[in-house]
Parts: sequence; C-alpha cells; structure tokens
Amino acid sequence: MERFIQQYADKAREFCPDIPLHVYPHMLRRTRATNLYQNGVELALVSRILGHAFLDTTRVYAKPSLAMMREAMDSLEAPKTRDEKPLWVGSEEEMAKLCGLR
Repeated sequence: MERFIQQYADKAREFCPDIPLHVYPHMLRRTRATNLYQNGVELALVSRILGHAFLDTTRVYAKPSLAMMREAMDSLEAPKTRDEKPLWVGSEEEMAKLCGLR
C-alpha cells in the first residue's frame, strides 16, 4: 500500500511540487484528521471517525488553524469600530512566520 501511494505522489508532484518527497498512508490519515478538526468537526467525532478508543489519542491531530486562533482572540476583544483600520494587511503565511507559527 505504501509503495502504491508513493508512486501516485511521485506522479502528482509533477503538477503540485509542494507534495513531500516521502508520502505514506498514515500521513494521509493524519492530514485528513487535522483538516476535519480545523474545519470545525468536534474532536470527539474525529476520534470516532479514526476509531480511537481514547480522546487523548486524537488530541495529537488537534492543531488549530490560523483562522481558529484569530477567532478565539477576536472573541476576547472589544468589537471594532467602523473606522478602525486593521494592523496587518499582508499574507497570512508571512504573519504566521513572523509569529513563529511556521
């Protein structure tokens, strides 16, 4: 199975060079679980989908996205006024690097 997935990843890399050199089945499982969590699926449900007996096993996949972190921080701040300008008007990826998140 691993060799089969690696062959497809090698072919796909021609069109998407961001695909890692080494791709394996658990990487796909881990990525899907993280994406489910980051898209709002409750961790308990992700745990059931993965077949984990304990929620703590699933917490490894619970990495918040930048949007999740921003939403959490915004929920603590006072509402913005209409004429307030954003402090950052750049790339989310660049901001993540500056904050040491990437």
